[in-house]
Amino acid sequence: MKLKMKRLLIFSIILTSISGYLNAQDTTDVTTRPDTIPQGQQGSVNPLSEHKEALTGDALLDDSFPASWPLFGTGIRLKIGGYVKSDFIKDFDYIGDPYEFELGSIAVEGTPERDLGGRTTFHSKESRISFDVRNQAKWKNGKEFPMQVFIEIDWFFDSPSMALNTRLRHAYGVIGRLLVGRTWTTSGDLTAIPGLIDFAGGDALYGGRVTQIKWQDKIGKQLQYALSIEEPGAEIDNPNNFEGGFRPVWANFAGMIRYKSDNSSTIQLGADVFPTSWKGAGNLANTDKVGFALTLMSRVNFKATKYYDAFLWGGGYGHGQAHKIIALSWDGKASGAITPDGLHLNPAWFAYAGVNHYWNKNLNSTVSVHWTNTELNDFQDNSTIREAGSFHANLVWFPYKMVSTGIEYMYGFRENKNGVSGDASRIQFMVKYKFN
Repeated sequence: MKLKMKRLLIFSIILTSISGYLNAQDTTDVTTRPDTIPQGQQGSVNPLSEHKEALTGDALLDDSFPASWPLFGTGIRLKIGGYVKSDFIKDFDYIGDPYEFELGSIAVEGTPERDLGGRTTFHSKESRISFDVRNQAKWKNGKEFPMQVFIEIDWFFDSPSMALNTRLRHAYGVIGRLLVGRTWTTSGDLTAIPGLIDFAGGDALYGGRVTQIKWQDKIGKQLQYALSIEEPGAEIDNPNNFEGGFRPVWANFAGMIRYKSDNSSTIQLGADVFPTSWKGAGNLANTDKVGFALTLMSRVNFKATKYYDAFLWGGGYGHGQAHKIIALSWDGKASGAITPDGLHLNPAWFAYAGVNHYWNKNLNSTVSVHWTNTELNDFQDNSTIREAGSFHANLVWFPYKMVSTGIEYMYGFRENKNGVSGDASRIQFMVKYKFN
């Protein structure tokens, strides 16, 4: 069977199975809120998700701040979090990144790498540690306000020369509703991401961690919004080797609004607007364009048994935002290109869907599909990534609430501008020990 026919068949079977599974469930029996059960433990909507949402305002003062202790003589509380995780990976085809299932690193037909085949990789690079410090402080006028400092590190550099170097994941502070520092981009929704063993999370997902200034607040009990100024990061291709370069003259402006239902299902609309500039010589000097992106992501909670399952989905479209889509950002050319006609920003799309299901209190599975595509311009190289997608299915066992082990199968493909494509598959086994 040819590659594209096989790919279409696999994705059709998966989506049909998800649709049939959802239609068979009773979604009306809601007795407890899913968010009352901590993420990463049995019974949670997304047991493998360690993407903790940044909180502001009164949410920081919740008495349920678990596993924290007071620093004596102060009103400060400290929590040390994180986990140790070891991964054992078997690749059946060539994948350039041995640690995560990066679709952009799949070798296409006709390349020397394609003939190298698969390999085996053991590593513990995803292990991490975090420090969460919270306090109730006072202005000089006596008014109280919440404060937080959060720092998290891991060792997940892909470069062999930095394989075991410490990497900064998060570093931010919160004063009331104002957050300043490095954390997840505002326009993405962490609660709507399928729980995967693969660190790349499907590779067609949107967003990442950026340094930002963000204001986050609520409108009533069920609406939340955020506005932020974030670091720019567009990746501009220069196929004709013009003299000059991309200059991030202005910040990325981002925002989101999220609705949360009584059973903690969510739907979020996000947006990015980012001026992009090329500074060069001759007729191409000081060329400017404005890029944008719109995202829509959701988590639908439902009770198939006495535990909460979830259907998670999302998608987005924009011009010049492909650097925020992991698969398209692999070769650093996806956001746009400088051509003899000026600065061209490429349109790009992404979409994903997944189901998270509890077989019983201690056994959980996630099945998900992910896809992304961009419209490259005529001047870009034929080897530039144009389309990519993946399928993931896992089974995770929790013998104890702080310990989990599981296995995941993944299949992915990439296609270049000239239509040349390649696919690959991987099996990943993991053991994970949480601190708290």
